[in-house]
Amino acid sequence: MPRKIVPRIVAVTADKKPLTLRIRWNKGDESRVDVSGLIETFRVYEPLRRSPDLFRQARVGEHGTDIVWSDEIDMAADTLWRLAQEQAGITLSPDAFKHWRERHAFTL
Repeated sequence: MPRKIVPRIVAVTADKKPLTLRIRWNKGDESRVDVSGLIETFRVYEPLRRSPDLFRQARVGEHGTDIVWSDEIDMAADTLWRLAQEQAGITLSPDAFKHWRERHAFTL
């Protein structure tokens, strides 16, 4: 089976838009990723909801495999890559795929 290679993160900054990151990947691509859905959904990100200053402290984790804010708060590079692809329209989100399947009467 072919091995999936997810790009590594080489730089990150908080964007001007709230709860959005600008990420530079090791392949040279740059992405603007809205992470508000994750931050609003998961309890672990509650400090980021409360503190825009903390959100702006995003930094690249060890080996570029994640973005970290503290010892307890991070986001994996593969999750951010998937979000970047979905938000750029390159791939479908799970909900969009489900609706496409339903429109075409396809099952899993």
